Amino acid sequence: MGRIATHFSLTAPGLIVRPVETADAAFCRCLSDATLRGVFARMGLPEPLLARLLAQQFHAQQIGYRRSFPQAEYFLIVEQGAAIGRLVVTIEQVEETSAGGPESDRSVACGRPIRALRLIDIALLPAAQGRGIGREVIAALAVAARSIEARRLTLSVQMSNDRAQSLYRRLGFIDTGGEAYRHMMMPLT
Repeated sequence: MGRIATHFSLTAPGLIVRPVETADAAFCRCLSDATLRGVFARMGLPEPLLARLLAQQFHAQQIGYRRSFPQAEYFLIVEQGAAIGRLVVTIEQVEETSAGGPESDRSVACGRPIRALRLIDIALLPAAQGRGIGREVIAALAVAARSIEARRLTLSVQMSNDRAQSLYRRLGFIDTGGEAYRHMMMPLT
């Protein structure tokens, strides 16, 4: 069992988070397709080309996460026994800065390493979105982060994803900069 799994629990009835298993690969692929299909469908691509593009995106994301976050932990979000989403997190050491954010926000570094829990990815099936599940999962993630003595919860979100940025701000995340991605953090002290 992973380092975060033992500290992670949800309070909503019928909602659990469990480590991803090999048998979950088909769901993870379907989830990826469901969340990206709408974005790429607007391009007007023929279905065979769209299917290939979705497959490439899924595989590229898997490879990218493994390379960038080799210690990441992967979880399935399950509601009433049915998989509805996925969560990817990792524990990282960041340098505290004079502004209180991670070194990546380009503030003056104080040089003191602190522990952070990074939310690499959270994805929900479209039917599960807008029902407070993401909020519940992130709240439980903050509790798990505190239990491993993390001082902040961090994430990066695409600049174009206004909906996610709005949710993160409502949950207490603050912007810490970024160009291609908006970097955000939630202080946990």
